[in-house]
Amino acid sequence: MICQLIHDLKEQAEMTVTRACALAGIPRASFYRISRGYQHYQPVADPVAHRQRRQPAALTDAEKEQVIDALCDPTMADRSVVQTYWSSVDAGRVSCSPSSFYRLARAENLVGDRRRGRHCGTSAARAKPAAAAGAPGDLWTWDITLLPGPRRSFFRLYLAIDVYSRYPVAWRIEPDETATKATEMFVDAFHRHGTPALLHADNGAAMRSNELAAALQAAAVQRSFSRPRVSNDNPFSESLFKTIKYDLDHPARFDSIDHARCWTSEFLHRYATEHHHSALGYYTPEQVFTGTAEQVRAARQQTLDRAATRHPIRYSRPPKAPALPTTTGINLS
Repeated sequence: MICQLIHDLKEQAEMTVTRACALAGIPRASFYRISRGYQHYQPVADPVAHRQRRQPAALTDAEKEQVIDALCDPTMADRSVVQTYWSSVDAGRVSCSPSSFYRLARAENLVGDRRRGRHCGTSAARAKPAAAAGAPGDLWTWDITLLPGPRRSFFRLYLAIDVYSRYPVAWRIEPDETATKATEMFVDAFHRHGTPALLHADNGAAMRSNELAAALQAAAVQRSFSRPRVSNDNPFSESLFKTIKYDLDHPARFDSIDHARCWTSEFLHRYATEHHHSALGYYTPEQVFTGTAEQVRAARQQTLDRAATRHPIRYSRPPKAPALPTTTGINLS
């Protein structure tokens, strides 16, 4: 009956078997099986999933343990799965096919990067950093980004900001990235603004350097680091870098390092003193960092009160100046 229906569809519409089976709602394999006379096939009323069937040739539990032991052997940690397989075969440690070996590796999450510290329990995953800032000086973050220079060259912008106020507390532009220059930048920033309770950074060589670590320890500044390849762990620095590079006046390329330093100095001054930051209640970073935002808020409120008194019909409720920023930080939620 099914075969006749498909034959009728093919003859009436001159369509292929695939199209006719699709219209009839049956698999193409079923059509071929029935049309070719394989009537001996009887569907099973209660089929058992293939994964649940007992396979006579399957590896025993002991053999699986041998494979896992070979994969987790410290001497094999820097080798790929296929390299580990053939090394284990040559050593007489396993007796299975490459596909079975790889299938067990995949089931145990031992594929991909198998270097020491990544798998086999040799070290715990780095914990997600979390830090709060409820006032200026509680938390600083910093990073280094590239600025395009002449003839496909790049300059390095070192930039540190106070998280609570978004105020740029330190910056410098250099042709290279070194721990010495980063350390000098922070020592100067500590003299001008005091020391933060915590300094957060990514995992670059300058950030992790012993030279900077010694300077921070001498200043009693705690350190915090992002997880590898997780940009969201340093969102404040990344956000300011984007603000800088998307500025309408940002050059496509800087003519020289002096040009880059001059432009960045003007931008950061404008950002700190003129930019009404939405996350700061539309106060400027300088106002929040220096503690003058409360006076600015009071002045704003007086201006709004006078406007409401002169034109009460323009306001459905008394206008209020935006509140000062509250606690913020990294990975608080």
